[in-house]
Amino acid sequence: MLLRKITKEDSSYFSEAIELLNRTQGRDLCGPNFLKDLMDREDAFVVGTFDGNRLLGVATAKIIDNYDYYLPFNPHINEDLKGLKVGSFATMSVVESMQGKGIGQKMGHKRLEWLRQQACDVVVGVSWVSGLKHTSNRAFEKLGFRPIKLVEKFYRASSIENPFVCPGCGEPPCDCSAVLYMLHL
Repeated sequence: MLLRKITKEDSSYFSEAIELLNRTQGRDLCGPNFLKDLMDREDAFVVGTFDGNRLLGVATAKIIDNYDYYLPFNPHINEDLKGLKVGSFATMSVVESMQGKGIGQKMGHKRLEWLRQQACDVVVGVSWVSGLKHTSNRAFEKLGFRPIKLVEKFYRASSIENPFVCPGCGEPPCDCSAVLYMLHL
């Protein structure tokens, strides 16, 4: 298994990676240019896990300075993070047959390595509470993140505004909850 940064030169994997993200996290959640758009940014990182030419997983991290997405978890998050350099574990997915084998944790370590190189003070991430067998909460906790707060039906409003088919709920709206995780570096 090879774990490495995904670059624009890996464009042959983009559609497969987008399909994996949409299949495991919500059909139509990621548009066709999701990865390419991240790679155009200096403040974002995309990592993949490969077995030969087979993509086993993809994960992203980025530097953020807008915390509105996290307000349902903490209405004071803007004040709490003021003056800090904040990284985000934006998304991660592992091929279903390979879930539970430590691939997500390895990609998490690689993302943390990149965020440390960017001099981040803190990293935030949201774990989808879908009721499915493999969710990111275990990977967050094994990496040292601590849970901050559970928000019931966190994805409901966004799934109505931008409909996607949740792998747990099925057709919109998504009634899944979410947990905010945080790690101070």
